[in-house]
Amino acid sequence: MTDIVLAAQPSAESPADSGLLLYAVAAVPVEPAGAPGWFRRVPQRGAAVISREEDVSDVLLRLPNCWNIADAARCRGLHDDTDILTGDPRFNRGFDETAFAIVAHDDGTRYVMLMQVNAAEAVLMPERIFRKRACFERCVWPDGAVSCP
Repeated sequence: MTDIVLAAQPSAESPADSGLLLYAVAAVPVEPAGAPGWFRRVPQRGAAVISREEDVSDVLLRLPNCWNIADAARCRGLHDDTDILTGDPRFNRGFDETAFAIVAHDDGTRYVMLMQVNAAEAVLMPERIFRKRACFERCVWPDGAVSCP
């Protein structure tokens, strides 16, 4: 009987399984932009990577009960820019709930945009990972501007 020797085969695992970061979820404070359903970034507040392993819908499932999805919300500078909407794979196939959401706090004064960002964008942002029992607010406002419930 002859042993069969197979040549090395490329890995069948997906890029997500290989530990290679393709996308991360970032959070950035936003505020109402004056038109129903439209928001804009809060001045002097930047985005932070809050998850490296999930998509936006996964993060939404873990938010505290005091945070709710703002239905049909859009962001100025993003959803009103035709170059982004046609050229960015996160948006050029229509609205993808795994790539974007705006959430509103029950108090009606705090809003956060959650967005899938690619690895190159993620490198330029601070990382404040939203863990299972972590305070979501501290991931978005690390300076203590907002306290956790």
